[in-house]
Amino acid sequence: MNSGKTSSKIALCGILTALSVTGMIIAGFMGVLTYAAPMIAGGVMIVPVREYGKGTAFTMFASVSLLSMILIPDKEMALFYLLLFGHYPIIQPLLNGINHKLPRILLKALVFNAGAMLSVLLAKLIFAVPIFDSDKPIWLLAAAYLIAANICFALYDRALLGFYTLYDVRLGPLLGKLFK
Repeated sequence: MNSGKTSSKIALCGILTALSVTGMIIAGFMGVLTYAAPMIAGGVMIVPVREYGKGTAFTMFASVSLLSMILIPDKEMALFYLLLFGHYPIIQPLLNGINHKLPRILLKALVFNAGAMLSVLLAKLIFAVPIFDSDKPIWLLAAAYLIAANICFALYDRALLGFYTLYDVRLGPLLGKLFK
């Protein structure tokens, strides 16, 4: 790769990293969008996946994850990015390549639910985020959380398919002219 292409790749990924982290910082200070901000920041990963491949996208994911854990005041939000929504746009095309629908859905659900459970545990144990502190039975709260989270994940998965299509048809050719 020549230095012009390398410079363009570094510039674009740096801008997208800053955009992702800044958006989550602003959402964290506002105290809202704990779930939506990591989804949006994860959606930004479509650009490096399509333009430069999974290796560059994982490098950008690692950068955003590290900066998020350091800079974002809402650690639950940072964990959601790290364990749920940041890496998923990178691996989604691979998972969508599974030909049979049932194994594809089960594997996607396994990836998401493992990340969801790990994020809840880490948020509670390491960052002391008050999760499930209520007078309701813990199993009822956990079940409601998992149902709602899986519905959000299914919608996120579908939205990413649309964003990949939008990128391929509209944004990709435009960025290709600017950064190649």
